[in-house]
Formats: sequence, C-alpha cells, structure tokens
Amino acid sequence: MALDGVATFPTSVWDGDSGWRDSDAGNQSSPDWQDWIRAASEVAAAQTRINNNAQGVDDDVIDSVGTLATVSGLTAVEKGDGAIHKTILTLAEVELTSVDNAADGAQATKKLYTFPQGQIVILGAHQIYPLGSIAAVTGGAAGYSDTSDFSIGVGSTEVPAGVDLATTEVNMCAAADVDLTAKTSDAIESGINGALLPLDGSTTAVPVWLNTSTLDDADHGPLPDTLKVSGTITLVWTVIGND
Repeated sequence: MALDGVATFPTSVWDGDSGWRDSDAGNQSSPDWQDWIRAASEVAAAQTRINNNAQGVDDDVIDSVGTLATVSGLTAVEKGDGAIHKTILTLAEVELTSVDNAADGAQATKKLYTFPQGQIVILGAHQIYPLGSIAAVTGGAAGYSDTSDFSIGVGSTEVPAGVDLATTEVNMCAAADVDLTAKTSDAIESGINGALLPLDGSTTAVPVWLNTSTLDDADHGPLPDTLKVSGTITLVWTVIGND
C-alpha cells in the first residue's frame, strides 16, 4: 500500500488505496483524512502532468521542445510533446535587416527557432501578418521603395542573394507576397503549408528561418533597410527518431 500523500501517477494509476484503506478488500467506509490527503496528492500529480504536456515538457517521450532564438520581440508558446507538437511563434516588431544584392534584389533573414535534434516531420504550418504589420523603417530612402514588392516565408535555410524565395528558403511555410504602400503592408498577408515535410536533423538540429526577398531589383535601393514584422507563425511537427 502506498504511503499517504505520495502520488504514484503517472508511473501508475491510483487504485484508491490510502494509509488505512485497501481498495482490494472492498472497503466501502466513508473517507477519512488519510483518504483526502491521498486523493489531493493524486489530483495534483495529474494536473502537473497535464500542465507540463501543454507546455511541451514530457520526460516520457523523445525530445519535445526546440530552442527559441534570442530575438527582441519574439516569444513562443509550446503545446503537446514530441509525438505531436505545436510551436506558436509571435513576432512583435521583430527587426530584419535587408542587404541589397544589385541585380539579385535585396534579402533579409532572421533565425527564429531550432527544433530538437532528430528526424523532424512538419505536419503543417501557417504564417499570418495583420494589415499594416510589416513596415520598412527607411522605405523610399535608398532602402525598400515606397511601393516595394517582396515575399516572406519560413524555411530551413537562410536566404541567399537571389530574387524571390525558393526551395529550402521557404519549405516550411509558403511565402506571402507583400506590397508595401507608403512603407507599410497594405493587406493581411499569410501563407500555409499543408503537406508533410520530412527534415533530417539527426546530425545537426534543423533551424527555422524567417526569410524575405524583393521580387525585383527596383524594389530596393543600395542601402540597408530594416523591416519591422509583427505576426504569428504556427508550426505543427513531430519527432520520429533521434538518429
């Protein structure tokens, strides 16, 4: 019989025993203080485990939580565990610095997150940026033009010089095409990926990059600029193995 106040959950499911009660003997007497103490300890153990799972912490499954990059304005909420996990990244004026690459347009990138090491499968992903939530700080002053057109997406590699986004620069979440009117996005921008995406992070953990690229060289002047981005990126993923 377990000791009073010592929960067995989640190692085993409580069978109703307490310091004086043996459930196997069919004891139907009214509960006493020892029963109440034991019941309270089991409820607390269950609540703790549920709360930990909601935050993505579960010692009974493979690595379940990645690492959030240290970026001003970036926060994360983790839900689930390594079997099925949801990472919700919230951006509040996260800054990306653009680099002009002449005929290849201008690019900006920022690492947001790194998955736990292992074989990762993205089950689905979504990004959304409300009206006016993407803005160029010095638009029209040799950086992004006042009417710049560019794409923004989530990928597993940092965007290189090259007009627009492609392949692993935007494989986690499809790019959204953004129009800046007077330096500010003039519509709700979003992108989605509903296809399974396997990623081999068994040797090196897979990073999550927020990438942008202009669609034409004329969309950006020769000087660096800063994009301030606010929105939400949701990644639903699983770890299917460590090696």
